[in-house]
Amino acid sequence: MKKIILFVLFVLSLFLPGPAYSKDYVVKKVIDGDTIQLDTGETVKYLGIEAPQLNTKDGSTEFYAKEALKYNKRLVFLKKVRLEFDHDKKDPQGRLLAYVYVKNLFVNAELVKLGYARASVRPPNIKHQKMLTDLERKAAEGEKGLWQEKKKDTESYYVGNKRTYTLHRPSCKYVSKIPEKDKIIFRNRADALKIGYTPDKYCKP
Repeated sequence: MKKIILFVLFVLSLFLPGPAYSKDYVVKKVIDGDTIQLDTGETVKYLGIEAPQLNTKDGSTEFYAKEALKYNKRLVFLKKVRLEFDHDKKDPQGRLLAYVYVKNLFVNAELVKLGYARASVRPPNIKHQKMLTDLERKAAEGEKGLWQEKKKDTESYYVGNKRTYTLHRPSCKYVSKIPEKDKIIFRNRADALKIGYTPDKYCKP
């Protein structure tokens, strides 16, 4: 009799909405480009993606980490989100592992699509593997976001703004507006990006 009851409960569970879709949560804090905290106090690590780290083991900040945090915050902060789970519900740190949605927007995919995160799909959590890897490939081909880091130099030098930490082409119209005391010259993009400069979104150095 006990086995029959368990079997019936199992069958019913297949047709009942799972916890991933049963309720909305409100995002109370955005920790970085791929991690948030819910109104329940639980921390959620976005599944299938990896954003640049704000604080690495050596204390540095990876390229485009601040931009990823800012955009993630724009997408989810104080908004209702829905969680979709895969095989593993939590990581060794006790954080929830989830695909996150704001209405019909798939947040994980959006971050990869615009270059704010890389695809990081590991078995057995492969539900959205093809979508995420395809979006990563297109973002890399288009040199979007974090993929600008490996972009080749096309200028003999670049101009940085020490106040805003923005990198410009020497011909950029905004260079003339930078006070001389705030200007810094870089012989290549890599040197500027290494210490936290972000390519200007208009002249796209």
